[in-house]
Formats: sequence, structure tokens, C-alpha cells
Amino acid sequence: MSVTVKAIKHRGIIIRRRSNAGGSVSYRVECPISWFNRTTFRQFKTKEGARKFIDSQLDQTVNFGRLANLLTAEQRLDAYNAYGRLNELNISLVECVDFYRKHAEPTAGNSTVSELIAVFLKDSQKGKGTRNGRPLRERSMQDLKSRLEKFAVKFGASKPAEVTPAEIESWIHREEWSLQTRRNYYRTLNTLFGYACRKGLRPHNPMAQISEPKPEEKAPEILSIAQCEKLLHAALHTESHLGILGYVVLGLYCGIRSAELKRLQWSAIDLESGLVTISPEIAKARSIRNVSISDNAVQWLLKCYKRTGSVVPSGFRKRFDQVRSLSGIEEWPANAMRHSAGSYHYALHEDAAKTAAFLGHTQDGVLFRHYRALTKKKDAEQYYSLVPNTRSKETIIPALSQ
Repeated sequence: MSVTVKAIKHRGIIIRRRSNAGGSVSYRVECPISWFNRTTFRQFKTKEGARKFIDSQLDQTVNFGRLANLLTAEQRLDAYNAYGRLNELNISLVECVDFYRKHAEPTAGNSTVSELIAVFLKDSQKGKGTRNGRPLRERSMQDLKSRLEKFAVKFGASKPAEVTPAEIESWIHREEWSLQTRRNYYRTLNTLFGYACRKGLRPHNPMAQISEPKPEEKAPEILSIAQCEKLLHAALHTESHLGILGYVVLGLYCGIRSAELKRLQWSAIDLESGLVTISPEIAKARSIRNVSISDNAVQWLLKCYKRTGSVVPSGFRKRFDQVRSLSGIEEWPANAMRHSAGSYHYALHEDAAKTAAFLGHTQDGVLFRHYRALTKKKDAEQYYSLVPNTRSKETIIPALSQ
């Protein structure tokens, strides 16, 4: 049992000496309510320890009072009212200010959306506006400019910070646009507003509050063996004046993208070693890759009329449409030759990683889950057996025999 004796005071604060049951002595400080917002006692082993504690608390109060004097009466009242609200949220005034600075709309900058787009397009040509820091190619620049010009028709006069997520979402989800088109616009605007954030024209990207449109995944369509054979022979028999056999063969058997083929030179094709080198300058991913040429494809390529300069001649579209018409293929699936190349390659080798490398992909994702069901190994073997000097009766093209 402890016994409390007569109190002493230090700077007006009561200290009571207490004799404890075990014979020890302690000193209890009776803290004013203003220190901790409630009645509190603090116990110390020595009188000196109790006095130091009182000195520390009183000096701190004095210092806080001096800081308070740096604020105007209006500021002190504002802080008092703010803490009344913040106590309910269990956050500090500093945390509140930091959050506001991070999320508040910018007060500086008078650029309009049209002006932002103009600067963004100029920087994208130099690689400054893109996510990977690489300058966009001409085709990509055209697509980007076309989409942003349409966006500017509606929002061009607005400031970037004034455009709301709800307005953007409503604009993207036009009834006349497919999900894929909406997705393309979503990604374009996501890049634009990300650029605006980096330039300090918005505190956050509004696209983060909008769900990205997700088109349903569909298995790619491919050409049948008969269609491939007819297409190859149509290109072969018109090679002397249309000159697109190389394009057809490299598309069907090397799976090279159309955009890459249009930039490809014959100097990058080594028929002796059976390799096509896709340089970083023309590759979609801007990284070099070597694509193997199958034995039968080499035989087709040896039939090309001209093997110098560009693989794809000028006026390509009209030339290709003529060959396709002669082959009798009326419905042309999207990326038909590349998808056919990937499907038959996978069916033959049954190795997703190998097909991924063949097509220039960094991983064997959902694309190959689709390819598995498109064709069978026996079809692939027939596909790779097609050569110039063999042709079934079904592939005879009457228009070419006249």
C-alpha cells in the first residue's frame, strides 16, 4: 500500500511524494487537463525526473503558443474548425493539405485541348509523347492525329483539366462505333491525358476512372489449303507484270506483318541460308528478329521476277486485289496470311514458344490458345508441301490460261 504525503509545487504544477509498499519512493505529477485533454498522472522515481518532465511540458506549451502567434486570428479559427472536421476522419491537417495538393485541379496553365493535342503530336514525332520514348512511324502518326482531331471537335476549346471522365466516357461510347473502335480511342486518350499530367495540365488521368472497352476475343480466321494454293499460283502467273509473289510467300510462310513487308528490302532476304532479317527500323516492336524460310517457300521465292529493291512494288493495293480476284477468294479475313502462317506453323511444330518467336511475339499468350483449334498437323504438312511445280486441278485459274 502506498502513502501520499504533502504536495510540493514546481512552476505551479503539483508533485506528490509517495511511499510505496516495498519501501521505495516515487513522485507523481498531477498533469493539467490541457496537456492531454483528460486528467492524467505521471510517476517518476526521483523528484528531479518529475521536475524535468514539467519543464519539458511547459516549455513546449510556450513554444506552441509562440507558433500560434504567427497565425492571424482568422487562420487560428480556420484551423480550429478544420480540426473539428478532421477528428471524425482520423487524419491530420497536414495529411489533408497533402491530399489536396495532389488531387486539386491545377490553377496554372491556359492551354486548350486543341493546343495540348498540337504539342503532343509534335512531341510524339520525336518520341517525347510516347510511353516507350520512341518516335511514332508515319502510319501510327496518321492514326493518332485522326482520332485526336475528332476528339478536338467536341472538346478542343476546353482546358484539359475541365474535361470530366463522364464527358469522355459518353463521347467514347458512341452507338455507331464498335467495341474495338472505342477501345482504340480509349487508349489514344489515355496516352494524351497521361502526357497532360506529366506537363502539369491535370493532376490525374481521367481515363483511370473509365473502364477500358473490351471487345470479345474471336479466333483468327485463316485461309484453307486450297485458298493458299490458288493465291500462290495466281501470284506466280502474274509475277511478270504484278510482281507481288514475294509479298504473298513471305506473308503465308514467314508470317511477316503487312506493314513490315511494305518496308522490307530484298537485301534482307537470304535464300541460301533460309533467313529473313527483320531489322529494328521496320519491325513493329523495334527489335531485330530473324525469321526462317521453309524449304518450299524458298522454291516460291526463287520464282520472283525481281529480287532487288523493295519487296512490295508501288501501287500494291491494286496489284494485290487483282491477284486475290484471280484466286477466287471473295472474303478476305483480317490479317489472313499472318494468321494462316501462325496456325499452320503451330500445328506442324506443336510448340507455342517456337511459334511465338516465329511471329515476333515476346510471349505465347491467348493467341496460341486460339491457333490450336484452327488446323491439324496433317493440314500443316500439306501446307508446307505446296511448291510451284505441283498444282491440283482445283487450282487451275481459267482467267490466267487465256
